[in-house]
Amino acid sequence: MMIELPASVEEQLRDLADKQGRNVRALVEEAIRQYLEALAITDLDVADIAEAQVALVRELPDVPAWKDPQG
Repeated sequence: MMIELPASVEEQLRDLADKQGRNVRALVEEAIRQYLEALAITDLDVADIAEAQVALVRELPDVPAWKDPQG
């Protein structure tokens, strides 16, 4: 797959790769992988998130209510 990027973005990638001692290809692959993983996480339904939170609360019955130390 070929992806064309603006020259300014390409230059930023090369600079970052040089600073990190990595090659541009590895840097771009990691960035795209992280982006796709982040999208997959936000692909959750609101009901699924709420259900997970309720399940977690049931597992922590002895945790006292949080009190704000500031007042």
